[in-house]
Amino acid sequence: MDDFQKWLEAAAAIQEDIQYLKDSLSERDLAALQTALSVYMKNARTGERWPEPDDLYCIEELSRGPQTVISTATRTDYKLAC
Repeated sequence: MDDFQKWLEAAAAIQEDIQYLKDSLSERDLAALQTALSVYMKNARTGERWPEPDDLYCIEELSRGPQTVISTATRTDYKLAC
């Protein structure tokens, strides 16, 4: 499976989560899922490399006056224990 397909599958899973959890989430939580969905779709369109299994993929919203900027990063300095 190529990176494009991985991002699209992850985006589809988030869409399902949004639909399932819509009634039980706060507006803030729902907005965070919508942000992740837009980032995953953008990554699929732009050919972003899929993170390695040990990488931590971070999405952060930064307020810049009237607009919000989305910052993404792959952190390789964190390793997850199994």
